[in-house]
Amino acid sequence: MTVTEKYLAMNNEFCRLRDAIYECDVDEAEEDPQVQKSVEAALGILCQYLDYYKDLNKVKTRVKK
Repeated sequence: MTVTEKYLAMNNEFCRLRDAIYECDVDEAEEDPQVQKSVEAALGILCQYLDYYKDLNKVKTRVKK
């Protein structure tokens, strides 16, 4: 596995997690706003890590069309 492949795998899993958390077509209980802020902060940290990993390893990607 190359660093690019690893980055892409991590990024895809991050997107799947984010999308699953924010799936709007689910009848679920209202969340505590404090917990929601913590989840958003955690996702932000994971996103920052992905950017850091990409820069550190000089991963080149292109935007999907």
